[in-house]
Amino acid sequence: MQWHKARGFTLIELMVTIAVLAILLVVAVPSFIEFRERAAVRGAGDQLVSFWANAKLEALKRDRPISVSIKKVGATMCMGASTVITAGCDCFSATACDVDRYPPVQGDWRGVTMVGLPTLGPTDSDDDGLAVIDPKRGYLADDDDVGGVTIQSPGSKVYRLKLHVDRWAKPYLCMPTNSPRKLPDFGTRSCAP
Repeated sequence: MQWHKARGFTLIELMVTIAVLAILLVVAVPSFIEFRERAAVRGAGDQLVSFWANAKLEALKRDRPISVSIKKVGATMCMGASTVITAGCDCFSATACDVDRYPPVQGDWRGVTMVGLPTLGPTDSDDDGLAVIDPKRGYLADDDDVGGVTIQSPGSKVYRLKLHVDRWAKPYLCMPTNSPRKLPDFGTRSCAP
């Protein structure tokens, strides 16, 4: 009869393995958190640009002026597009915006918040930004409607992006010069805060 020696881990081997895993975890977690924060602010920025492009397309398609509003109430924000030109629409209400609104639920922002007030159009004390897209030319109806909004990532790393809408109602993203942390892919696209 032949005896086989039992194979397994010694306590020291197990402790070394756990120590190596702990070191890898300590190194990986901050990188993952930064990645998640950068992805959240980029995703929100992409949603802002996409919303503007869709609103401009709707103005051209419907051959009607479309008002686009960005609203902020406390830490929450939303965007709405409407055929109601004078006051825009209340994008916090599910039925107020007859063209489109974003987000359907605030969780879609993934913790991204607005910094300051929107500078889009005539901003007043109720924290709204409002601009009107002219359907004939596809431009903003009024030169004073040029502006945008700055968004900030969730968490402690603080990445910022700014949606800027130019005279031709073209939206683009840039990194404000006062952003505490730099997004590598926006190094050449910086803008005033």
